[in-house]
Amino acid sequence: MESHQQQKELVREQFTRTAQIFGDYALASRVAEAERLARMVMAGGADRAVDLACGPGTLALRFARHVRWICGLDLTPAILDRARRSAAAEGLANLDFAIGDAQSLPFADGSLDIAVTSYALHHFPDAARTIAEMARVVKRGGRVGILDIFLPNDRKISELNNRIEILRDASHTRTLAREEFESHFAAHGLRILETSVEENSRSFDHWMLVAGSKPGDPTYVEARRLMEGSMPDDAAWFHPRFELAEGGSGTRELIFTNTTLFIAGEKI
Repeated sequence: MESHQQQKELVREQFTRTAQIFGDYALASRVAEAERLARMVMAGGADRAVDLACGPGTLALRFARHVRWICGLDLTPAILDRARRSAAAEGLANLDFAIGDAQSLPFADGSLDIAVTSYALHHFPDAARTIAEMARVVKRGGRVGILDIFLPNDRKISELNNRIEILRDASHTRTLAREEFESHFAAHGLRILETSVEENSRSFDHWMLVAGSKPGDPTYVEARRLMEGSMPDDAAWFHPRFELAEGGSGTRELIFTNTTLFIAGEKI
């Protein structure tokens, strides 16, 4: 329990500090991903849903256009304030935001139609428990949808990848292998409806900036050293490389690839 509380405090600190810059990035860049997940879980006008660890409303703001009602839960007041402002600006009235723990959802068994989360499981101390909670709160025939980064089922790759991720963001716990997502779904009575994978290239500098780190910071320096060192054999599965920066300056920047899994299941 103490480790769970410590992890919650790390998450709150991280996303309080980066609420504005992370919120701007997530809401601008993840619309298509949110819409894809909404299609995969067959979000419809009669559905009641929850977006857990909702952040700035990455999923909730899009799902509100498809469902009867959705609640966005998050641990961090600052990021929820960001979400509420966006909802008000977009004139969305069928959603609520509240403080809530994704490892202990404040909903009765079988009370919802859909439970979703995005880029959050790698922040939880117990990913299986979170998926169990998502399965618990949806009714039979209800849907659970997750999108998150994932890794090959390889111990050495996982160790180096997670070491870099934790340098960037101390609230990172562990990135799951694809097989783990699938086994957790099966263990909690979720029949997989659809999966898909998407690769997104990102600038290392911007990736670090969104997490609150800039060139010269010790965490930036060490994370970059490790990522560059992984290039010869892609030892951390970031697929890093140098590419010419936009603008014709002739400078090269470090680019890497995030590989994202979309997975949707139905409660049987």
